[in-house]
Amino acid sequence: MTELKRYCRMPGNMRRMRHTVNLKSQCSISMPDARIRRARRMETKKMTYMQAIRLALDEEMARDEKVIMMGQDIGILGGAYGVTGDLYHKYGPDRVIDAPLSENAIVGFGIGAAIRGWRPIIDIMKMDFSMCALDPIVNHLAKYRYMSGGQISCMPAVVRTVIGGGTRSGPHHSQSVYSLYAGFPGLKVVCASTPEDAKGLLKAALRDDDPVFFCEEAGAYRMKAEVPLDPDFVVPIGKSKVVCEGDDLTVVGFGTAILKATKAAKQLREEGIHMELIDLRSLRPLDLGPVAASVRKTGKLLLVDEFTETYGITGEIAFQVSETCFEDLKMPVQRCTLPDTIIPAAPTLEDWVMLSPEKIAVRVKEMINA
Repeated sequence: MTELKRYCRMPGNMRRMRHTVNLKSQCSISMPDARIRRARRMETKKMTYMQAIRLALDEEMARDEKVIMMGQDIGILGGAYGVTGDLYHKYGPDRVIDAPLSENAIVGFGIGAAIRGWRPIIDIMKMDFSMCALDPIVNHLAKYRYMSGGQISCMPAVVRTVIGGGTRSGPHHSQSVYSLYAGFPGLKVVCASTPEDAKGLLKAALRDDDPVFFCEEAGAYRMKAEVPLDPDFVVPIGKSKVVCEGDDLTVVGFGTAILKATKAAKQLREEGIHMELIDLRSLRPLDLGPVAASVRKTGKLLLVDEFTETYGITGEIAFQVSETCFEDLKMPVQRCTLPDTIIPAAPTLEDWVMLSPEKIAVRVKEMINA
């Protein structure tokens, strides 16, 4: 960390001279082959989504001293949601850095650190606030490696942010604008729906040499499930997974929409309807191979997403699948999303807006009977 401190104290002209150095030697960490639980039996422990995130952060900070993080209240207070916990006391204020109330400053710090060969974790409390730093994220973090003419050989930064409504947080703290960031080349965008994937995807993101926008579902933070304890367990970015198999209809989504669709699948199974559910996990890059294979089997596709239908990422997915599987589809691709409105603060109104297992089950039955 002393190197980073010395760099920050340098005059501007000396910093610019150091930017021209080839940083390949400082970014030599490469992501190992993904070790999925199916490959070999792993020891697991039941924990929450939030604890799985903290475990991933802890393991990667212990593994690589170049991993540092900066954000609002992540240090002494342990994070607004308690995710970072005691990491401040374990790794110290030089690696877990409490930031001022400025998303631009936090992202700017991460960009500079990544250029210098560190692996910064840029903590943005809510995705709503990330739009305060839209310019440095999409015009600098995403583009510097491309624009450097080979002087910057990697840009290993992770933007961690919380998404999702249904938490009684109101219009300014409930948005999920992942489709916005997925539209910019140079950024990878992932969204974990389970504690296991939260740990594995975050570790993969922290070992990646490109910037990754990591979306954490606030509504899933206290969800519990078995999580592998292997410190080298990672879930590869850009690989979707089949959650449950079926031959009546294909349902595709990510994040909390998948959790609600899983509950809907259990309800429908009791009624004799067997849907195939696929969790995309990564929004950029998209892995639609398993989706196309499933659609060729079922002939029907329902996309579930806790964002509005208009201008959401489901439109892009629907187009790509329709283009690939046009002759296999028995009906147009359907969507089950939020209505085109602002997420309200009133609990009764918010419940009406957000998805539920019941709403998904109704749409599935409508498609089955069509």
